[in-house]
Formats: sequence, structure tokens, C-alpha cells
Amino acid sequence: MGLQKQEVLAQLQQGSFDIIRAADPSSLKELAALGPEAPFYAGLKLFKLGDKERAIAALSTGTESLPLWAEQTRYKTLIPLLIETKQTETALDLMKKLGKQAQYREQNWYRSLLTETYFAGEQYKEIVNLQKTYTAVSMDLRERGLVLFSRLALEPENKNILTEIQNFFFTGSISDIQRDLFAKIQQAPHIYLPQTVVDAIRGRLYIADRSYGDALYYLKQALSRNRYLFEAYLELLSDLGKAYQYSGAAKEGIRLFIDWDATIVSGQNTKALITSGDKNEIRFKLFFYAARMARQIKAPSDALNYFYKALPLAPDPQQRDACIWYILDTSLETEEKDFAATLESLIPIWFDPSYFDDLLDKICTSYTTNHKWQELLRVFKIIYQKADSPTKARYAYILARAFTESYLSPSEELEFLGFSSESKPAAIAERLYTIAFDTDKASYYYRSLAAAFLGTKLQVIPGKTDESDEKNKISTSGDEKSLMAYLAGYFTWGCADIALPYILEYREQLKPEEIRWLAALFGSSGRWGEQIQLIYRALLNRKDYTLQRADFELLYPLPFRDLMEPIAKQHRIPLEIFYGLVRSESAFVPDVTSHAGAKGLTQLMLATAKDAAWRIKRAGGPDFAITDAKDLENPETNLYIGAWYLAYLIERTGSPLLALASYNGGMTRVRNWKNSQSKLVEDLFLETIPITETREYSRKVLGAAAVYGYLYFNMSMEAVFADIFPVQQHPLEAR
Repeated sequence: MGLQKQEVLAQLQQGSFDIIRAADPSSLKELAALGPEAPFYAGLKLFKLGDKERAIAALSTGTESLPLWAEQTRYKTLIPLLIETKQTETALDLMKKLGKQAQYREQNWYRSLLTETYFAGEQYKEIVNLQKTYTAVSMDLRERGLVLFSRLALEPENKNILTEIQNFFFTGSISDIQRDLFAKIQQAPHIYLPQTVVDAIRGRLYIADRSYGDALYYLKQALSRNRYLFEAYLELLSDLGKAYQYSGAAKEGIRLFIDWDATIVSGQNTKALITSGDKNEIRFKLFFYAARMARQIKAPSDALNYFYKALPLAPDPQQRDACIWYILDTSLETEEKDFAATLESLIPIWFDPSYFDDLLDKICTSYTTNHKWQELLRVFKIIYQKADSPTKARYAYILARAFTESYLSPSEELEFLGFSSESKPAAIAERLYTIAFDTDKASYYYRSLAAAFLGTKLQVIPGKTDESDEKNKISTSGDEKSLMAYLAGYFTWGCADIALPYILEYREQLKPEEIRWLAALFGSSGRWGEQIQLIYRALLNRKDYTLQRADFELLYPLPFRDLMEPIAKQHRIPLEIFYGLVRSESAFVPDVTSHAGAKGLTQLMLATAKDAAWRIKRAGGPDFAITDAKDLENPETNLYIGAWYLAYLIERTGSPLLALASYNGGMTRVRNWKNSQSKLVEDLFLETIPITETREYSRKVLGAAAVYGYLYFNMSMEAVFADIFPVQQHPLEAR
């Protein structure tokens, strides 16, 4: 490459790959002089940068002494690249050479790649012979599909193979792998599918893309040729229902589905390709989607009629829950007076309470907005023993506040909690706050608020221990072939930005301390977003594992403190809230862009940032001269303007809570919402905000602020909330 070894090494390890992107591909074999792993990591980075030619050149170099995990990743990247660039013979030679080693030949990933290579070379007989000693259980979805298509190419008239292919495409939800394989067989010269099957697959793909008009066209084509295909594969029938529902043809769909049910009841369907799905399951789908279509055209009475007909036909608890959800949601919108009775009649047959969280959240928001405290209490009584714990905590906290603020009076409805109409409101409120506080899966937001009102401490984060940091250090120097050495190599060779998916591939094999160590490497590389993601995805839901304080410190890191602390102090913003905001907005990724175009650490819209920068300069502050969104990637610029804007919102709204809601939902809208709820205290006003995202955003920032206050700023979690809301110490004792 014409440069000194140390110069190339230094640039790669710092994450700069410009030098090899400018090099002649044939010269990349020189990377091996830096170490056998250098071409491997460089090749992966080039692949992620879209430089296929140089990626192939690098990954084809220096294969000796790589760990097994690196070799696997190398081939899983290189072989598809060779196939994509029409170098199938080269790919096949590499796979055959690799197959001479038993340690690779016995691996599932090797067989899967060899199958892919044979298929690209139209060597269908080789694929069938290769798979004879394996069961379908050992194959992944892609390999299973390639084997089926190879068999079809060899036996195009075999109806059993065609049935298996229909099972492949019409069972379960359709995936990107199936999409890719369908495109392959459409181009393959020796593989043909019946037009009905092709149309049905196209319809399913358009459903996945939410192109419902196109989906309906192709599904109707398939339906006109073979109605029984839709009875044999109920996912196909569901897709037809969605196509009618969302394409503007709901009335036509209702007529079709109800007439279809009549033919089944009369015994006219006798030709279904698969008989395992009984008539009741088919009828459930017909009524269920007819009901959804009726909702679409604002015919709630018809919708409820069809949903109730579908309910006893539900083939499993999950589909029964779906039907119940729609009955409750339709009842809430049309028969609100009778909603509680409907809920009470159906809740005994719920299967998964978490399935109804969004519906119960909607009810809670509606009743709080309309000050229907007694109705809210009745719903809480009904769901108390059944609801998911986060939902229970929200209801309990809101009702506690209603009693605290005298919005709600004691009644006989409280017998389920051991109270009567003669009980003291303060005692009832205390019991409800305790329910919210004790609900272990509830958000930090409700638990911290409840703790503040109870005058107690929320201890969800382990305290500091005397354990030495040395105990948790991981060393990779002893075994260069270890899994940890392979994963650490991504950071050594400047590939931290592509490391996360490769690490997550082995999350089940890694010990908590190893995950923690790798997460810290992300932080050391300035990639706090990936640090947070790794702990969330690899540790947070790990069975029988309790998060340690070190895990919380990785989940809630403290980057940019040299910038954020003085900026927060200058703008009189509590530092814990500033950190909660930045973590919630960007996960500390300076160049992140939202789907709406917000940019940087505090997620500023360009127009907002320009206006704020002008106001800051006019008031004698720094001149940031914002010209385009790229300027907002600068951490100092973005943090200063974001802090100024939050302080401005606090001043204009008079409240940190209203400021946070305005930061997400806009100040004018928040003011209008607050004016319509002028009699509600602020924390209950938050529960009435009609935009779910804004409600959840405010809670999320404050919940994160509570964690930051506890971890780093010598605050209890509840103290963060006590500083924001009108919470006195032991407030219930005075009531």
C-alpha cells in the first residue's frame, strides 16, 4: 500500500479505514503483515462500508491462526459476497477446501453455506445428497427453503414437494429470508411454481409491506383459482382479511367472509388441501376479520356481533385474547357505560394479561382525562388480581393521588382492599401508594413517586460493594484463540462501530462479567449507545440473573460530564434531569438522527436549533452559527442549545414536568392540554396527555433522572421526584 507498517496499523486501530479504501484491492494482502487477524477485521469493516471488492480481497487474505469464531464469521461474510458478485466457482473451491477439515465440516453453518453455494451454481443434486443425513430440525429457514427448491427442480411434478413449499411460504408470518428466496426462485431457470402459489406469495409480501391494494389484487387472483388454499393455510386467510380491511374494500370483504362461513356450515367445503385445521378455526378467522372490517367502516354493532360469534370458535388462548381485546376496545368506543360490565364478564378468560396493557392504558387515560374517578376505581377493582404489574401500579398511583387530592371519596367499592365508605382517605391512599411501590415490575417513575408520598426509600439498585474492580477484569492475553479474544479484536482493530451484532451472536455463551467488560469497551470507544444496548439485550432479561450496580452504571453511563455539568449549572437545570433527557433522546450518540429529522445528543430539529442559536447570540451568549444539521452533531453545540431550550421551556411553562412534555410534544399543545385540565395537579395532568409518546417520554426521562440522581449525585430516587412535584415529607400523616 506504499505506507509504513506502523502508520497503517495506527490508522486502522484508531478506526480510520480511508487508507485501505484508497488502496488497490490486490495490495490488501499486505495487511497480513500486521497480523493474521488484521485482514479479517478490515474485511468486515469494508463489507459494512459497502466496499465489496476490497472486502473480498481482505477476507480472502491471511486465514492462518484465526480463532474458530473468526473463521466462521469470515466465511459467513465472504461466501455470500462471492456469490453476489458472480464468483460462484471461487466460493465453491473455498468451501470444498474448508470441508476437508472435520472441525468445520461438522458445523451447521458450514453445511448451510455449502448449500447456498451449490444452489447458486444450480447443483441441485449435490444439495439433495448433502442433506440426506440431516433432519429438517438441524436446518435454518434459509437452508430448508433451498433444499425444497432443489428438490422441486429435480422433481417438478412431485405434488408432495409442492405441498411442502406451500407450507414453507404460507405457515407463520413471512420473513425477509422467504422474501429473498422467492426472488431467487423467480430468477432460477429450472424452478417453477404454479401461478396460484406465486400470486398468493406476492399477496403475502405486499401485506408485509402494507401495500394492501396490491395485496388484495394478487390474493383475489389466487382465491379465484383455489379457495381451498385459503382454508388450508389460515395465515393466508388472515392476510386476505387484512387486505380487504385496509384497502377500502371492507364491505365487499364482509359479504365474502359471511357467505364463506355459510358454505362451511352447510358442508360445502370438502377439498381443503390440509385437513388438520378444522372448520371452527376457519370460521373463527372469517368472523374475526369480518368484525375488523366492520370496525373499519364504522359499523360497531356489526363488529361486536361478529366478534362474539368468533369468540367461542377461537382455536387457542392467544387468538381468544385477540378477540377479547377487540370486543373491549369496540365496547369502550361505543358502549362506555357498559364497558366495566363487559370487562368483568371477559376478564376470567384472559390468557396473557400483558396483551391488554395498551387497552388498559387507554382506559386509564380516558377516565383520568374525564375525571371519572369512580369508574376508574371500578375498573381497578376488576383488574386488580389479573392485570400485568406495570398497569396495576399506574392505576394504583393515580387512584392514590385522587384520594390524596380529594377528587375521590371512600365508597363500598373499596371492600376488595379492606376499606369501606367510612374509611379515612389518607389510609386508603397509603394502601394504594403501597401497591404502586411494591409492584416490582413497575416503572421507576411510579415506584419513585409512590415512595416520595409514603416517605420511604426505593432501593432497586444494589449499593456499592467493597469488591475490587480487579475481580471483574477479563484478560484475553492468555489465549489468543478464545472467544473473548475474538470479540475484543473488534475494539483493537477499530471496528467498535460494527461489533454489537457479532457480540450478541454469542450472548448466551458469555458470562455476566464478560458482557459487562465488553460493554465497557464500547464506552471506552465512545459508543455509549451500543454499551447500553448490550446490557439491555444480553443481561436485562437473562433468566435467574439480578442486575448488579455495575450493570446499572453501564445502562446509565456518565459521558460528556465535562460539558454537561457546567452547561446544566449555567442554565440552572438539575444535572440528573439533563442526563435523563440526553440518555432518553439519543443514548449519547452524537450523530444520531430521528425519523422526524431531529439531530444529535438532545435531538434538536434544525429550525428549533437555528431559532435558539439566534436567541442565545442576541442575549450575549455564544455564536453557534447553525447552517445545517451537520452542525448539530457537535456535542458542545448540541448540548448547549438543548440545555438552553429546556431552560427556556421551564421558564415559559413554570414547571420541569411541563417543560419535558413540551420538549417532546410542543409547548403550544402542552399549554392547550394543561388549560383544559387546569384543576388537576401536575402528575395527574401528565396522565391525561392524549399523545402516548409524550406521556411515556416524560415518565422515561424522569425515571432515568431518578436513577442518575441515585447512582452519581447522592440523591435517593424518590428525592428526584420530590424536587419536581409538590411532595412533602410524610405527606399522608397531615391529611
